[in-house]
Amino acid sequence: MYHSILFLPPKASKCPANSHYEHCGNACPVTCSDPNAPSKCKQPCVQTCTCNAGFVLSGGQCVPAAKCGCVYEGRNIPAGESFWADQGCRRRCECVAGSRRVECQDKGCGAGQQCQVVEGIRKCQAVSHSTCQATGDPHYVTFDKRKFDFQGTCVYQLVALCSKHPELVPFEVLVQNDYRGSKVVSFTKLVEIKVNNELVNLPVTLDEGLVSVYKSGWSAVVTTKFGLKVSFNWESAVYVTLPSNYMGAVCGLCGNYNGKSQDDLIPKNGDKPVSPADFGVSWRVAEIPGCVDGCKGVCPDCDITQKVQYEKGDFCGVLKDPKGPFRDCHAKVDPAGYFEDCVYDVCLYKGRKDVLCQAITSYTSACQAVGAKVYSWRTSQFCVVKCSVHSHYEVCATGCPSSCQSLIPPQGCQAQCKEGCSCDEGYILSGAHCVPFSQCGCVYNGRYYRMGQMFYPNGQCQEECKCTQDGEVIDTKVDSLKNNNDLILISVECKKFTCGPNEKCKVENGVQKCQPVGKGVCHTSGDPHYRSFDGKTFDFQGTCTYTLSKSCGLEGTHLVAFSVQVENVRWNMMINNKVVAVTKLVAVEVYGYTLILRINMFGVLVNGVFNYLPVNLNSGAVLVYQEGRHYVIETDFGLSVTYDLVYHVTVTVPGNYRNKVCGLCGNFNGDQNDDFQMPNRQLSNNVNVFGKSWRVTIPNVVCEDGCEGNTCPVCDPARKAVFSKSTYCGIVTAPNGPFAACHSILDPQPYFADCVFDVCASNGDGKVLCNSVAAYTFNCEMAGVDVKNWRTASFCPMKCPANSHYEACADSCSATCAGLSEIVQCSSSCIEGCECDAGFLFNGHACVQETGCGCYDNGRTYKPGEVVYEEDCNTKCTCNPETGLNCEKHSCPEKKCHVEKGEAVCVPEYTGICWAWGDPHYHTFDGYNFNFQGTCKYVISKTCGNLEGLVPFTVTERNDNRGNPVVSYVREVDVSVYGYTITIRKNQVDGELVNLPVQIGDGEVEVSVFQRGHTAVVETNFGLIVSYDWNWELVIKLPSSYYGSVCGLCGNFNGNYRDELQNPARIAVSSVIEWGKSWQTPDQDKDHPCWDTCKENCPTCDDNQSKLYETEAFCGGLVAKTNNVFKKCHEKLDPQAFMDNCVYDMCLNKGDKKMLCQALASYSQHCREEGIIIKDWRKMFGCSMSCQRHSHYEDCASPCQPSCPFPEQIKTCNGACVETCVCDQGYVLSAGVCVPAKTCGCSYQGHYYKPGQHFWADEACGRLCECDTTLGMVTCREASCSAKETCTLVDGERACRPISHATCTASGDPHYRSFDGHRYNFQGTCVYQLVGLCTQQPGLVPFKVTVQNDHRGSKAVSYTRTVTFSIYDITLTISREYPYKVLVSRDVELVVFLSGWTAVVETVAGITVTFDWQSTVSVTLPSNYQGAVCGLCGNYNGKAQDDLTMRNGQTATNGATLGESWQVALVPGCSSVCQGAWCQACSDSQRKEYQAQKYCGIIADKAGPFRDCHGRVDPAPYVEDCVYDACHYHGHHGAVCDAVGVYVSACLSQGITIRSWRTDTFCPMVCPANSHYTLCAVGCPATCASLTSLATCHRSCTEACECDEGYLLSGDTCVPVRDCGCSYDGHYYRKGDIFYPETECVEKCICGENGAVSCQKAKCRAGETCKLVNGVKGCHPEGQGKCVASGDPHYISFDGRRFDFQGTCVYVLAKVCDDDNGQLTPFSVTQGNEKYGNGKVAVTKSVAVAVYGYVVYIQQKVPWKVIVSSTTYYPTCGYICACRFISS
Repeated sequence: MYHSILFLPPKASKCPANSHYEHCGNACPVTCSDPNAPSKCKQPCVQTCTCNAGFVLSGGQCVPAAKCGCVYEGRNIPAGESFWADQGCRRRCECVAGSRRVECQDKGCGAGQQCQVVEGIRKCQAVSHSTCQATGDPHYVTFDKRKFDFQGTCVYQLVALCSKHPELVPFEVLVQNDYRGSKVVSFTKLVEIKVNNELVNLPVTLDEGLVSVYKSGWSAVVTTKFGLKVSFNWESAVYVTLPSNYMGAVCGLCGNYNGKSQDDLIPKNGDKPVSPADFGVSWRVAEIPGCVDGCKGVCPDCDITQKVQYEKGDFCGVLKDPKGPFRDCHAKVDPAGYFEDCVYDVCLYKGRKDVLCQAITSYTSACQAVGAKVYSWRTSQFCVVKCSVHSHYEVCATGCPSSCQSLIPPQGCQAQCKEGCSCDEGYILSGAHCVPFSQCGCVYNGRYYRMGQMFYPNGQCQEECKCTQDGEVIDTKVDSLKNNNDLILISVECKKFTCGPNEKCKVENGVQKCQPVGKGVCHTSGDPHYRSFDGKTFDFQGTCTYTLSKSCGLEGTHLVAFSVQVENVRWNMMINNKVVAVTKLVAVEVYGYTLILRINMFGVLVNGVFNYLPVNLNSGAVLVYQEGRHYVIETDFGLSVTYDLVYHVTVTVPGNYRNKVCGLCGNFNGDQNDDFQMPNRQLSNNVNVFGKSWRVTIPNVVCEDGCEGNTCPVCDPARKAVFSKSTYCGIVTAPNGPFAACHSILDPQPYFADCVFDVCASNGDGKVLCNSVAAYTFNCEMAGVDVKNWRTASFCPMKCPANSHYEACADSCSATCAGLSEIVQCSSSCIEGCECDAGFLFNGHACVQETGCGCYDNGRTYKPGEVVYEEDCNTKCTCNPETGLNCEKHSCPEKKCHVEKGEAVCVPEYTGICWAWGDPHYHTFDGYNFNFQGTCKYVISKTCGNLEGLVPFTVTERNDNRGNPVVSYVREVDVSVYGYTITIRKNQVDGELVNLPVQIGDGEVEVSVFQRGHTAVVETNFGLIVSYDWNWELVIKLPSSYYGSVCGLCGNFNGNYRDELQNPARIAVSSVIEWGKSWQTPDQDKDHPCWDTCKENCPTCDDNQSKLYETEAFCGGLVAKTNNVFKKCHEKLDPQAFMDNCVYDMCLNKGDKKMLCQALASYSQHCREEGIIIKDWRKMFGCSMSCQRHSHYEDCASPCQPSCPFPEQIKTCNGACVETCVCDQGYVLSAGVCVPAKTCGCSYQGHYYKPGQHFWADEACGRLCECDTTLGMVTCREASCSAKETCTLVDGERACRPISHATCTASGDPHYRSFDGHRYNFQGTCVYQLVGLCTQQPGLVPFKVTVQNDHRGSKAVSYTRTVTFSIYDITLTISREYPYKVLVSRDVELVVFLSGWTAVVETVAGITVTFDWQSTVSVTLPSNYQGAVCGLCGNYNGKAQDDLTMRNGQTATNGATLGESWQVALVPGCSSVCQGAWCQACSDSQRKEYQAQKYCGIIADKAGPFRDCHGRVDPAPYVEDCVYDACHYHGHHGAVCDAVGVYVSACLSQGITIRSWRTDTFCPMVCPANSHYTLCAVGCPATCASLTSLATCHRSCTEACECDEGYLLSGDTCVPVRDCGCSYDGHYYRKGDIFYPETECVEKCICGENGAVSCQKAKCRAGETCKLVNGVKGCHPEGQGKCVASGDPHYISFDGRRFDFQGTCVYVLAKVCDDDNGQLTPFSVTQGNEKYGNGKVAVTKSVAVAVYGYVVYIQQKVPWKVIVSSTTYYPTCGYICACRFISS
């Protein structure tokens, strides 16, 4: 290939610098060597460029005449140049500028140099060179080859000239390191060579060749005339090479280059070597925000096992592999040091591939620098390199590539080949990009400029030049640069230019131009509070779209037009319909782009198309990126708009826009008074008129401009006072607070006022408080003030997304995905925000693992796996992070192509539906129906396979039995999506309990969870909808975009129902049970063993039963031919599967009516989904729906019922009407319960709290909040857990929980064991305080537990008879009089349940009380009650020796004295001491007898059933108690069995397995009907009241009678599941129970079939009153009347009439004569008299009571016997007789 150079006639505009065009100019120009040439010229004039006056031609350029050189021995020497005039470098001459004289002097080469001819020039050449390097995580190697590591992240002197040697050229190389995702190691980030501040295209030659900068491989290389060479690979490796004449003359991190490595670590101004850390610090020359010298915290190290892993061949081992790609280099460059550095770096970054690749690249560079051959080591899977467009990777590319500027290698480049990106054939380097030859730019004044680049030469901004394509095409047949192409001329066009007002010509960010002076900032925040560019503050509540700021009057300037608009919206946090607006959307128009940031949208719309951040438009003209909490739109002319996606917007305009802007932000002219200027240039003094004038009209949008009068928000003084405190907005103004440093720069008062206003308007919302304070923080930071630590663990802790943490000065760039920085440069300013955790990388929006980085192409960001389609969906591009954006031909399956937001997408055409109901009957997306009875946790549906841009999700369900092993129900559902897990069973989001509704998402609502009718619904923004009714039905809806991309028990959604039975490996299985088993999740509940199929005692179904349930009265009603309410739905939904499932369920559950109702409800519900509403079926089949208190059933109610916190808010509601329970008039839903509308709780941070509810607002339990109903909002205060507590999240509730617990027990014949382990006996039978709170400690809930003991057949011992527990103003009584029942005065903050034979009371305060209705009572206290209690249980202070402390504080000598002091009440006949002859102690012989195996000895028997427990629970004291009781009961087995049972309980409570110990002869256990004895029964058994065992149960197993299969506990009896009763208002009632739910008996309810409660109005009759009697509320008699017949008979009637009557027959004493229409129970009492003594008097001989069909006779002289006859005996008169005589 050869090149021709054409000389073409110049055009006027194309002359070189310092010359002008002449049409007829002199052909012999003035030159340095011949100043008089024109006068001697004989040639005709020519078109030419002539040097301007004062300039002459020298070497093709016009130079000032003064710069002409000298002539020496006939050679032309340029001015200022020096040269050797002899062969031996002993005589040095210089051409003196201006005088044109050559001056010479004698001198020779310096140390380390010798005289040589190089490239035709004689010079003193260095004898040798040495290189210093900093690579990776800075591993430094000095010039003298000393290795060390130093982690500082400030700016350091790498090397500089330190001697005053006149011959050596001074220079300085600085480095700044930064962290890269690990706070402990730093990487070289920036190498600065002090030449000039201006950014230039490479290659470039400076100072007439003294300095040359060019690209070689991936590095920028700087070489100088004096032999310095610096290269930096823009990543982490810097190399500095110096010639040997600099030996001993330099200093810095590179050492002193004196040939001795041992003194390299001598610090600046030091005289002996120090540690690398101290050495590094000494060379610090500048600090930058957030920089540190050395590691943050402890310097890291890698453990040996990890190191071994990274030494292998697939990691750093490749460097040393004798057969590997570096084999030819080992002899020239020892790989050991590089290998060590590689292992260290890769280990610290936990195997990060990019770090590994950089380490290998360092060795590659070292090898290629010495000319060693490196074989290809990168593959498409390993360390792949992304080259820019029109270039490709080569392992050995030319080290000195040609460029547009020069086809020959750059000056000073003598490089070997380097690995790098080479331009493709036909392309050439233009700056950093490969362009076709025709796109090459221009060279002007020795600088190269790219095509289209604007520049200002000479540093004066008096001329603006642009490199343009001439456009003239000259047809030549010459083989030009681009094979036979037309040759295109490039030229520079310059025009006169001056900087505008408020501009100054200077270099900024490497660019020389007219830079603006100063800037203006306008803010709008909260509920819009505006602050104009000139500082005017005002509030404007308009809810339309307004121009915030735009350019105005730009004519005649070179300023760029722009506009910023905001759309406001009514604030959804507002109460009472006041008009408060908040920013919802920010739109910026500039350079023809419209960019939109929208509230909670994590990306930007560019001309309507959604883009992830960051985005780079038009080669950096517009950037959009995230900085801290804000999204930023930034232009290249200085406009910057930020939005926090919540409510804070700032607009920054450069100073040259003064008086050139208009809008709500004012005119930026320095005068606040004219800021209310309207578009017509008139001033307004009304904010609403001003605001409205800047409204942007958008068709069909309804909005309002501002508020007036009563619609404007106000804050009442009580609230203002709360929010002005330093725990709220007062933090901003606190004189010693975190913002004190900012007060003098930025007045906090307006921000404080805005904060109080907003927090008040939002009802004290914490997010609003934090956003308001953050707005002040942000503005302080923008003003250059570093605000320190205003956020704490309890005050506004910043919630960072996954894998990141909060930093007051966050550096999001410390670890970014490869390619991100090519789109947007990192900010150097300090902004509070989230920084990635170690090992994670920032992808522009979130912190991800290396594999989660996306693609950064064409200035856009794509997520890994993201799919984008071209216009017609024919081309599909997929982001593969390894290789970039890959595009291919495409068509949409199961979807249609649709243009959305300007972007073509394949959209789903239909929705798939899968359900599980009843016992689970499953119906897959593809319509396959099956039954599966597993009781484990299963994946019901999840994404699998290639998702191609679909959002991944998983839905799992946990099933369990409800009284029947063959029937399982859905118990809970987990939906995992977007990194959240929502558990529907107890409304948990990521483990925290929430009241519905709740919205989740990092701003943008990604998931909503709400209640619709009886159902919880989880709805995602991509179309997945999961609903579960908290009981037995689960429905999943999925858009068809997931066609073929899911798996699990809902099938694969591929349209084929025959291939559903596939396990997770996609292999077909043979049975449904196998299939179900294969989808078990790995996290099964260890406390609840589960199974995939019924193993034993499985119920069966015989044909007769099946036939019965197929009749029309039962399940057959679904398919009946006539009179069928469901018929109208048959066409849409085949009822057959529902009918079959119904028969199956009814049959296996022995005709349980609930099964029928469930099946019909399920069919009816699916019909509704199809738009068909079936009414009246419940009445027809007797399936009434059970509605809770204050609600009623409606068959077609709106799915969105009024609910707290804002019941008056009208919701937009979609979806079919639902059959559900609707709150009665005046009541609304509050967390699922109907409450009076006036008693709603509070809304706070998107969550709803019940009135009075306390909660922690932070994760560290530092800010305690309460829903305060008097203020109608949540108020918070600083608080903390006590020293004996820790802040934890358990069962979804965050609370201060005790570090430990202690238990006190009283068992048997009271044997007491105190909290601190002290044991004693006490036989008192009165009422005693067992334990109570005795100190006024804040935060402790007061409580008291008392016991009343009684004798049980032995006067020597007493047993616990009644336990009373008082807490929260509730009194709870557990008494032997009411076995298996509990008397409660009222209940809220506690739960009472049965565990084995024991009543368990658990309270929110953490106190647990248990009583077994026999003799054992226990109280368990949390550690925060330590030292704060007193009573028979001691003081719980950890010291057993002071547990016998009496009420007066003195110590008792024995249990009896102690007990007596804690007596709190008397009961008839009680005493505190043992009285009488039976009080003797046990004799030794008795003790011996009862210690034997057949009595108490079993407890301590080393080979006995309790042997495994002895190590954990000492048996000795239990044996002693047992012997004591046995002795007093003379060996009665009941006492022994109870005592052994106490030891059994102690063992089981520790989780210790014991062996069977009861036999037919020793303590046999007789269980009630339908139950059986179990040694280890579930601690919280399933009951009719809670069909599943308590989810939050933490009780260990217990000895008990367990209901048989098919039976459940209803109260204290085991009943068939079908006979279960009703749960109503937190109470359980048995079937047929009558109860009164209201405090006054105004409503009487009955528990009926199907668990439904029906209520009707009621009132008590005359003589009755509504009250509690024996624990039962009802209409009870007001009092009683008493009639007495005594002695001889003297009678006293009910009304007190006294008379005597001597009759000796049988008389009616009293009977019911008017039963009030059957309301009174009939009875009669008769008396038979007989003569007595002298015959003149009569006495009672017999009494007969007739009632309930029985007659009970009590006869004289037959003690303790009665005769009961079931003959019905009713007397005959119609009213109560007052002891009236009836003659026979």
